[in-house]
Amino acid sequence: MNKLLYSTPMSLEGFTVVQNVASQASGTNLAMRVAGKRNMIQLGDILYLKSAKNYTIFKLKDGREIISSKTLRIFEEELLEISNFVRPHRSYIINLEFVDDLYFNCRGGEVLIHDQKIFISRRKAAEFRRSYRRYLRTTGQNVSSTIKLKTTIRVS
Repeated sequence: MNKLLYSTPMSLEGFTVVQNVASQASGTNLAMRVAGKRNMIQLGDILYLKSAKNYTIFKLKDGREIISSKTLRIFEEELLEISNFVRPHRSYIINLEFVDDLYFNCRGGEVLIHDQKIFISRRKAAEFRRSYRRYLRTTGQNVSSTIKLKTTIRVS
């Protein structure tokens, strides 16, 4: 399998690639190959990855979208070792650094990232909750107050 993350130290267009993937916590020093050598993306700049059939759309924090011809599953396997990337739904992989709001309900839940609502599937909700709590503990944030349960119901 062709690795998407480089494993040897090198510098390309101002991006520095480190040798050890497992030591990556915030994504500031790793770059990912997307659609050739000219398109390198800092992992810390990725808000989320969205599936579009056999393509993947990268949404970056500066507002740009980059399309790759690789499927979301290939990127999921590569990002598996990096703790702040989680797949809450079959169509998305999100970066937990950019979660603005989070709600859980009987249908799974919702994540808000830069005004984009991403659904959490029912069967992945428990694993997502565990991953998010683990991420909050490693970053030193308060775990109990950040995960909310939507308890209001609309009566009409």
